[in-house]
Amino acid sequence: MAFLPELAERDAAGEAAAIYAEMKRLGAVPMVALIFRHLASLPGGIEWAWGAIGPAWQSGQLQEAAWKIARDAALEPIAPMPRAALALLGVDDAALREIHVVVAAYNRANPENLLTVLCLLRILDGAKARAPIAKRNWEPPRAPGPLVAMADVASMPREVAELLDLMAPPGSAAGPRVVQSLYRHLVHRPAFLALAVTLLRQRVDDGSIDRSAGAILVAMQGAADEIVPGLSAPPAPHADIRRALERFGGHVIPQMIVVGGLLERGLIAHSV
Repeated sequence: MAFLPELAERDAAGEAAAIYAEMKRLGAVPMVALIFRHLASLPGGIEWAWGAIGPAWQSGQLQEAAWKIARDAALEPIAPMPRAALALLGVDDAALREIHVVVAAYNRANPENLLTVLCLLRILDGAKARAPIAKRNWEPPRAPGPLVAMADVASMPREVAELLDLMAPPGSAAGPRVVQSLYRHLVHRPAFLALAVTLLRQRVDDGSIDRSAGAILVAMQGAADEIVPGLSAPPAPHADIRRALERFGGHVIPQMIVVGGLLERGLIAHSV
């Protein structure tokens, strides 16, 4: 099984490392998202993307718009996770705190990532800047953390890989597999991950995740239309940049915004 290539944070150096650090600071998150780690594996990819989108992040306009859309989204909830059931699965208070941090981090990251992807696609489609985004003194909120390490996709136990296949985004059967990063932080809690996927699958099967993701995507497209006139970029340096952005923006990230929201609401009674 081939997995999507990426430049891990630990392996980033030079300009890529500096961009990673700035994305985490301005995104108010403790990690760099898979879409950007993948772009960094393409020659000039992350440099081009950040050169184009950086002004919108620096002003905070993009993040604030994205977070509001995700926060206001209508979701069909999953069943609450009873504390007694979680305890029997080995999820104690320390584990709950860890899980809450993971969910909070990705609920911060995925909306801003989706809006970024949509803006970059518009730039690739020829959108032209009319006036630069106005600069302002914007300070990001504090990032959740610390974040438990992600599992290596190549060494996940077979049973876990099969479980995550149930939440795999669509893609070419011959193409590299995307394993969403949120799940990779939970691999070392397989009992909790199994419960979460079981509850989420009901919302996959009844179509409500796709419906919510579609509504979020429409709202994000409207926000992108407002932001893009303040952005500009030279031609993209690699053809695979468009393919990656289309794959993540079309399904992967919208679905994960919904998944993160559902998990947050399913765990809301267990804040610790």
